[in-house]
Amino acid sequence: MHVKKLLVIAAAVAGALLYKKKVQESEARKTVWSESTDKVE
Repeated sequence: MHVKKLLVIAAAVAGALLYKKKVQESEARKTVWSESTDKVE
């Protein structure tokens, strides 16, 4: 039974890390996009 618990915990941690990475990539992309589309004065 302990192995199942460990697998569930490992899957949850991996999912959380992947989600966090996606969010960071999305934020970085938004930053780059807003910088590259800034109005030049």
